[in-house]
Order: sequence, then C-alpha cells, then structure tokens
Amino acid sequence: MTTELESDMSARTAEGEYILSLRDFLRVIRRRLWIIGLVAIVLTGAAVGFSLAQTPMYEASIKILVGQERGTSETPVGVYDLQQLSRTMAGGVASRPVAEAVIRQQDLRITTNEFLEKHLSVEQEPETQWIQVNYRDSNPETAQRVANAVGDVFSKQISEVSPSANAITATVWERAVVPDEPVSPNPIRNGLLALVLGLMIGVGLAFLVEYLDDSWRSPEEMEQISGAPTFGIIPELNFPTSQKGTGGMVQSFLRTTGLQVGRKADANESRHLVSLLDSTSAATEAYRSLRTNLLYAAVLDERPKVIVLTSPGQGEGKSTTCGNLGVVLAQANKEVLILDCDFRKPVMHKYFGLRNLSGIVEVLIGERQLQEVWTQPVERLHVITVGRIPPNPAELLSTRRFAELLASLREEFDYVLVDAPPIGLVSDPAILATQGDGVLLVSDAQNTRKGAVRQSVRSLEAVGVNVLGTVMNNVKSSNRYPYYSYGYAYESYAYD
Repeated sequence: MTTELESDMSARTAEGEYILSLRDFLRVIRRRLWIIGLVAIVLTGAAVGFSLAQTPMYEASIKILVGQERGTSETPVGVYDLQQLSRTMAGGVASRPVAEAVIRQQDLRITTNEFLEKHLSVEQEPETQWIQVNYRDSNPETAQRVANAVGDVFSKQISEVSPSANAITATVWERAVVPDEPVSPNPIRNGLLALVLGLMIGVGLAFLVEYLDDSWRSPEEMEQISGAPTFGIIPELNFPTSQKGTGGMVQSFLRTTGLQVGRKADANESRHLVSLLDSTSAATEAYRSLRTNLLYAAVLDERPKVIVLTSPGQGEGKSTTCGNLGVVLAQANKEVLILDCDFRKPVMHKYFGLRNLSGIVEVLIGERQLQEVWTQPVERLHVITVGRIPPNPAELLSTRRFAELLASLREEFDYVLVDAPPIGLVSDPAILATQGDGVLLVSDAQNTRKGAVRQSVRSLEAVGVNVLGTVMNNVKSSNRYPYYSYGYAYESYAYD
C-alpha cells in the first residue's frame, strides 16, 4: 500500500511539474509579449521601408534553343549530347566576349563585371536544350532591348565558331517583351519574411530577458528556487504618511496592549505589528494564513517548535514576520515565545515597546535568570530581547548554555520563534538554524534577488538545516497575477 501511494504521489509530482513548466512557458510569452511585438514590428517596418526605398528593377527574358544543322559529311549529334552541350552553351552566354559585344552594341554605361554579376543571369533548363537568359535593369525598355541583344550576339558568335555543315546552332526561340511589373524589390514578401524572423528573434529575446530578470513573478518561482513550499504571501504594508496618522494607530495599539513606548522612534517601529493594529486588514489575514500553514505542517511531520526566521539580506521583513506570527499564534491559544537573537541589529524590543536593558545575553553570561528577562506584552505571548550587544555573537550562540536554554524553552512553550540575523551577512543564523527545528526563509518580493535566495538555501543545506518554508513579504497586488496575494498560501497549503 505504501509503495502504491508513493508511486501515485510521484506521478502527481511529475505531472504537476510538466503542467507548471508549460504554464511558465506561456506566462513568459504573455508577460514579454511587448518585446516580441516590438522586435517584429521594427524588423517588419525596416524591411518594408528599405524595400520601398530601393530602385525598382525590371527583368526581361529570352529563350535560346541549342540545336544542330543537318548535313551529310558528319555524324549528327544525339539529343542527349545536345542537352549536355547546352550546359556548356549556357556558360558561353554569360561570358566576357558576349558581354563586351552587347555593351558596345547598346552603348551601355556599365562595366563588364557589373553586366555579368548584377544584371545578367543564365540558366539551362534541366534535361532540355533550352537556355533561359534574364536581364535586369531599372528601365523596362532597356531590359527588353539588352536581353534581345544578348540572344542575337550569342547566336551570331556561335555560328562564327561552328561554320561546318553539321554546325551547332543557338537560336533565339522566344524574344523578350517589355516587362509590366518590377521583380524587385518585393515589399510584401520581404515584410512577411521579416515578420517571421522578428517573431523568432523576439521570442528568443523574451526568454533571454526573462532569464536575466532576477525579480520574482510568482510564488511558484520561489518554490522552484528554494525547494520549499511558500507558507506565506504577505501584501505590502501601507502605513499612514502623516505622523499624526501613525501616532493615532500606535496610541490605539498602546491602549489595547498596555505597552509603554518611551521614544517616538519606537512608536514608529510598533506600527509593524499590523496584526495588533488592524485585525481586519489583508496583511493580518495573510499572517493568519501563514499561521495556518505552519500549524498544518505539523500534520505531515513531527511538529516543529523552535523555528528560526531569517532572510537573505537586510530589510526583508524577517523581524516583522516574526513579531506578527507570534501575535497570531498567541491569538490561536498557543503559548509562544519570541527570542530576539539578532545580536547585530535588534528591533524586537522596539516593535513591542520594551526597554532593552537586559535580555538573552545576560542570561547566557549568567547575570540573569530566564524568568527575569522575559515580558508578556500580549496574552500567551512572551518576548525576550537581546539586552547588551555582545562583542562575540557567534561564540555566544555556540555555547552549551544556549543549547540547554533552547531545550528548556522547547518544553515550556508551544512555539519558540527565533529572530535571527540575515543568512547572507554573518554566520549567526546558520548556528541558530542547527539548534532549531526548522527555518522560515523570509524574502522581499520587490527587492530580494533570486540569486540571494539560492545562496541562502545552499548555506542552510550545507549545515543540514531543514527549511520548513518561505515567506514572501511586500507583495504588490496585481491584476496580471491574481494568485499573487495572501489568499494563495491558504488555498495551496491549508487542508480541511
């Protein structure tokens, strides 16, 4: 039964990858359609414009029949031999003696090379004694006159070099007439060829631009790059632009939670806790969806309790995600601890309006007990700040005391959310990740590059860390990508 289930899941995965690949292909074409159209229009317009700018050329044609005069003194040449001879005769038509004679006769203002290379074309019709002679000129009457002159001159020259009774003959069978339409340029044909070429080049250029574009277009791209499911799609947080509007939101927040904010800067930071400021906003609902996905992740495997939140770089929203996720987990009746382990640039105390006088650093160096440094700003939610900034963060996080501390917190709380520094800057997050149960990789949909995510995942995999999922912050709503909203995560990963 297990083998059959695994085979069925593998088949679904393979089928899903094929469908996704086809969808991505069509999405690239649709998204870069303007490039394809622009290239096609430019090339088509250039081809048509260039064609119209060219001098029209007219072509007049004659047909020469290669034969033999019948005599009695020599053995006649067979038809097959005449057909073979016609090939040699065709070369004679396009020869310098014929060209020079015609130029003198018609008083043409061109050189012999120009006559042979640009104006005259000769072809023997396969398996026949016919020779097709074409002459091009910008004047239709000149084209007709010169074409006929070529036939007359060549016929005369052949008769002069073959005067015997069974002589080879070259007879102008069909004389040239004045052409009605130019044979070149052909704007319609050139335009169609340029259109096809432009579409091909445009498609290639579209995929090249797509390959070089390092920005995110869909949650599926994040999953493909990271190899982990997208747990959360957080929309862009729009704060009031005026200080008065921001202050009103924070004061409402303070009245609700009873927190004390000592500085205006801290008050501005507190507005990131949107799950407390506005319980009905799209961002708050997105954090609830993140919570749901995290809770249901425990159904598939052993429930992760110590979760490290990090990001590829600075300013990508990991601390904001950590704070809001802690709030919504506490609102779901979970005992939650937020542990600020960003020893470089701690901000969690500012979010919750706490004084960062003592924290996890003091506990690790033995100056304080754990219960002395945690606070409870929200029911069921405890926060431990950093405390004094240590000179040796990596060494402090690698101690046995820190591992024992996490072990005790794992037993006391349902979830321990560890706010770690960015993975791409220092070694601290890798150390923290190895001591946790899993990592949530947070990125900014508008600023994080794909290469940074790839490098972060490689760094985590190198130390054997389990990436539970990813969170995309700062997502702008788009009519072109309707799934690019907070609801996508719930629809994709929540189970009934």
